[in-house]
Amino acid sequence: MPHELRASRLAYAEKLFRSAGPVSVSARVDRAYRNQAGVVTLVELKTRKVDKVYLSDFIELSAQRHALHSQTGEQVSEHGYVLVQAIERRTRMPHRVKLLTDGQFASLLARRERIFAGTELPNPPYSTALCARCAYFAQCKPRSASRAVNEG
Repeated sequence: MPHELRASRLAYAEKLFRSAGPVSVSARVDRAYRNQAGVVTLVELKTRKVDKVYLSDFIELSAQRHALHSQTGEQVSEHGYVLVQAIERRTRMPHRVKLLTDGQFASLLARRERIFAGTELPNPPYSTALCARCAYFAQCKPRSASRAVNEG
């Protein structure tokens, strides 16, 4: 457990929150701890081959922050923790991450809506290994192939 959270109490575990507004966000919180001042800090648990934090972790925790605050009105910390347990280890390593601001998160939601509406194209992933697991691979395949040619 991160040192900062040792005096905090578990507030939520495996709980789904939904935001209100024109674009609803649903997010399941792994763990959330409330400190003595009443501020909630989010913790995401991950099991991975390597002890690493990804951009998707920042986005996931930011979505949790947005949904939890929207539904409950509680103050949620501007940072959270990703506890990574590497497969070959038994200990978890905490990584403190700064979450997206409300403005950054709103911009991300707006971009997502434009992508789904077809008015903006998504960026290709940083790793082509992600393409193989993507639900939209068939629609995007020519784009991925041209990217690989351009990079080579």
